[in-house]
Amino acid sequence: MAHKIHVQPLGWLARIADVLMVPLMYLMAGTFSEVPQRTHRWNNAKLSVETTKDLSDSYVITCRGDDRAVGRNGLLDLRFHLPIIGGWKKYVVLRPLDANQDWHIGWMSTIDAGVSRIKLRGPVRMLLGPDDVTFFGLNAETNEQINIKEIGRGCVGDKGRHAQIPLL
Repeated sequence: MAHKIHVQPLGWLARIADVLMVPLMYLMAGTFSEVPQRTHRWNNAKLSVETTKDLSDSYVITCRGDDRAVGRNGLLDLRFHLPIIGGWKKYVVLRPLDANQDWHIGWMSTIDAGVSRIKLRGPVRMLLGPDDVTFFGLNAETNEQINIKEIGRGCVGDKGRHAQIPLL
């Protein structure tokens, strides 16, 4: 049986807050030619080590950290969100093997583990910080772990072929 992690859906207030943040997120990215980042505290759920310990290693993607990315110094350090002042810019593009399903992306690093509450369909861009990170996918309907694959890499502001893919 596949490992399950329940993801609480976004409520109406969180969805409204996301819409209101769009202009600010374009400014923070320093580019209007790409879909802006949607990494907000209310969009993510923190996970414990206990919750993630049974995830299948064969269904995850592990990425090496970006040595030039700024580190995070506590909960209130938001520099990593701000590419215009040296925040995280490099990203990996991931998608489920079954590209037609709704899903959630999750991550595990030495700092923390979490899952995005944003329901996805298709690929997603995930920022890479200074630490190695392991990404996993969850089916949005069944909450079961799904197999994901890497389909590309890029950098915020490069206006590359992945620029219109959601950035979390």
